[in-house]
Amino acid sequence: MGINLAIARRWRDDFAARGADEAAELLDRAATLVGFLREGAELQLPAGGQAQRLAAMRGAARRRSVLGALDAVRTAFAANAPDRAPVLDYLLFLGACPFDALATIPAAALPLTDPAFANAEAPPPCDEPPTGFGNLVLIMKLTRLCNLRCTYCNDWREGSGNTMTAATQAQLMRRVAEDASVSSICFVWHGGEPSLFGVRQMLGFLWLQARLRRPGQILTNSIQTNAVALPDKVLALWRLFDFKVSVSLDGPRSIHDLQRLTKAGKGSFDEVSRGIARLRTAGVFVGGLIVVTAEIAAYPIERLVADLLAAGVSTAGFLPVRPESSKGAGSYLPPEAFADFMVRLFDLLRCRPDLKLDVRELNVLHAAWAGQPTRFCEFNGPCLGGYFGVEPDGTVQHCDKFLGSKAHTIGHIDAQGFGEMRASPAMTALREVEAQRWLRLCSCRWYGCCKGWCPHESHVAHLTGTASTCCGLASVFEHFEAVAGVKGTRA
Repeated sequence: MGINLAIARRWRDDFAARGADEAAELLDRAATLVGFLREGAELQLPAGGQAQRLAAMRGAARRRSVLGALDAVRTAFAANAPDRAPVLDYLLFLGACPFDALATIPAAALPLTDPAFANAEAPPPCDEPPTGFGNLVLIMKLTRLCNLRCTYCNDWREGSGNTMTAATQAQLMRRVAEDASVSSICFVWHGGEPSLFGVRQMLGFLWLQARLRRPGQILTNSIQTNAVALPDKVLALWRLFDFKVSVSLDGPRSIHDLQRLTKAGKGSFDEVSRGIARLRTAGVFVGGLIVVTAEIAAYPIERLVADLLAAGVSTAGFLPVRPESSKGAGSYLPPEAFADFMVRLFDLLRCRPDLKLDVRELNVLHAAWAGQPTRFCEFNGPCLGGYFGVEPDGTVQHCDKFLGSKAHTIGHIDAQGFGEMRASPAMTALREVEAQRWLRLCSCRWYGCCKGWCPHESHVAHLTGTASTCCGLASVFEHFEAVAGVKGTRA
């Protein structure tokens, strides 16, 4: 029996009418996935090796109680229609675990026609679980094309060669799979504007992730978008595959529309606000990201928070604007100015508990001051080898912040695996630079809290000739201490 969108929807409606709401919800999710098939395509029940793979993944889903709670519904259905029970089982699995199930769908049915996808139909290159428990964060530049022209941005590009090909995506995933030391991989989709990568291309990259990952590796996807133009199918895909989506929004309309311009030179605030509302409705919006320029830093702090809340942003990250990483040209907010901004924001939210804005940087700075783990890369200390920025052509840097810095270019996925890059001469040279940075900063009283902040801050300080024995955040920790009425030595 072939499985198509009409069948998935009909069975969804049938189970909803019976009051089997959980089954109906999973069948609705299955219908969303089946809806990505090429026109006229039908799915067949997996056979052979794919059937074995499906059975193993389905068993894991039951152990996680994803499908176990539906056993009574499935048993009753099997009793009345035994020939269709395997089809229901497969549809429920498509809805419950769409990422795992994606690996069982032929590439041609989606349709993914590039030869790279056909080559990936072969057995995965690595069939053993990881031997280590390492974490890897890949900041993916799947495209550097962008539909905005932000005044401070150094990342967007135009023209051919600025979108990652299927062959490069497949090679990347093979490099991920061959790294047995890594069990958890977080893909952070940056741009350019990632939504311009296109629905079919996004689905293809997810398919490659599902097909080529090492068994037991846990993969997650998050995305940073400007939310200016989000097709319905993009939102459906992000929702189905549990993307965590953050939106770039530079505070109030008056500043946002001066800084985040369309190609035509117009403000984008209204479009971004509508995008946030749609992402919230889809259930994938996790917060806003605000680039703190001099204009943002000078804006009345209470009005800034009120404007963000009015735009639907209750969780936010704040990043100081930074110049490009080769020569240090471009907009720059000194660390001391950013620290002052953080102090004023902290005081406002401390004195106004009615303003329910959750600020990532304040949370992690205060946790660091209190000696608690921050789980945020900028304050976790050594990060070399755990974070890589991957360019559209497969070039790999230490973190995407270092675009343009030749010293931070580590290798290329065609030539090296991530394990080799960690042991490469380029990485060794960067570790020597880091050692010198730590020696310069460790005399600061607050070094035990900030761990020297992000290496990129020191890189920019070096380019701008402002490097000192403090990363620039001392005033924030001193303020925490003063507010708490605590005196002591931090090491």
